[in-house]
Amino acid sequence: MNMRNAMKIKEEKKRWLHFYNRILSGVLVLLGFNACDGTGADEYGTPYCRFEIKGKVLDELREPVKDARVIVKELTSDGEPMGAYYTDTLYTQENGEFRFLNEQAGGYGKYRLVCEDSPGIYKADSTDIKMEPTGGKGWYQGSDTKEVDFVLKKKNE
Repeated sequence: MNMRNAMKIKEEKKRWLHFYNRILSGVLVLLGFNACDGTGADEYGTPYCRFEIKGKVLDELREPVKDARVIVKELTSDGEPMGAYYTDTLYTQENGEFRFLNEQAGGYGKYRLVCEDSPGIYKADSTDIKMEPTGGKGWYQGSDTKEVDFVLKKKNE
């Protein structure tokens, strides 16, 4: 057998090997075989969690403050506000209650709440809180609820 015939036979075997590999790969895909071991590595998405912040705004006499503005600002890991896109504004109800709900992807879970009354009778107040989600599984990291009450003091004019 000469060298040229040996090269042809080798090339022919290589082509058939590639052809069979493609056929076998297609069959395995159709049968549903994959390379994942069931540890959750085959999940797609982003970690997320649910947060609820609720509370009341009262005056010094413990009376509810209606239509007080509660600004919720999401903070970075350094405690700095993340920007206008990550800010929400709430208004208290007749009984002074407010409620903030957020389902977010990732995030730091740190918030600054700033409470102001619209007419400007009371001094503004603020507080920072850290959410710590629990009870999650897989991509869902869990949930956390915090209660924050504000007692606003009248401005000294």
